[in-house]
This record gives sequence, structure tokens and C-alpha cells, in this order.
Amino acid sequence: MTEQNTTPETATTEANAVHHQTKKGADLALAKKAISPDSHKAIHEGRISLEEARELGREGSPFAPAKKAADKNDRSRLCMCQCGRETRGRFATGHDARVKGWIVKAVREGTLDELSEEIQGYAAERDLIRQTQERMAAEERKRQEVAARKAEAQRKREGETAAKKQNADKS
Repeated sequence: MTEQNTTPETATTEANAVHHQTKKGADLALAKKAISPDSHKAIHEGRISLEEARELGREGSPFAPAKKAADKNDRSRLCMCQCGRETRGRFATGHDARVKGWIVKAVREGTLDELSEEIQGYAAERDLIRQTQERMAAEERKRQEVAARKAEAQRKREGETAAKKQNADKS
């Protein structure tokens, strides 16, 4: 038997050896900015896995104290349409269209004051009231133009019918 020359430094290096594919994955993740440079260094040193580094993200560091998970939820609020859903923005998905529909209906019916102050503020901020009024005016102009064309066509038909009747009477 041959005696192997092992020192404590060599033993820890072999125990913490990182697979070459893991190192390559860490290099790619760093290049794509999916992990931080500190996480990249820790992976190469064998302190953390690539998966742990990805969980920390591009701003996280294995050397820094852990961030509180509750920070993301601090920005949550209830949906503006008062459906009761929590959201990070003003509305739950698709609920902005619901509120815009309410605003259009209120403008058409003249009941804007019945909407909540928050929704009225949103309508004013987005200029939805003026846009709806302009759309209503354009629709009314179009209805009047169509009615005028129909009336003109009716008069023309009546005139042609009267002319045919006179021609028939003459013959």
C-alpha cells in the first residue's frame, strides 16, 4: 500500500469541489444577470448551490443578511373596483376595464357623483370623462348624419315616384 500525502487544506478542497457544469451554469447565470457576483463567487467556492443563488436573485448576496419576505406584501392593497381582491397595483387583472365601463355608463347617465371619490379621481387623472363626452358627441354627429342621408334618400325616392306618377298621368 502506498501512503497518500493529504493535508487538511487538500481534504477541504476535495470535499467542496464544485462540478464543472455547475461552474459553467454559474458563469452563464452571471452573464445573464440572473445571479449576483457574490453568489457567483460563493458557487465557485462551493458555499452555495446554483439553485440557492438563483433564489437570491441578482441583488441578493449569500454574504449579506437575508431580506424579509414580507416586504413584497407591504405594497399590496385592495382592488379599486372594491371586489375585495388584493393587488400590488390599482386593479386586479381586467378590473380596470370594469371601472372604465362604470365611468362611461355614469357619464352617459349623468350620475358621476354616485361613483366613489377614488374612481372619480382615477377618471379625472386618465381624462376618461372628457374622452367619453367627446366619443358621445361624435356618435351623436354620426347618428344625425345618417338620419340626414336617410331623409335625403327618402325625399329623392318620393320625388322620383311623383315624377313617374306625373309621366304616367300624361300618357
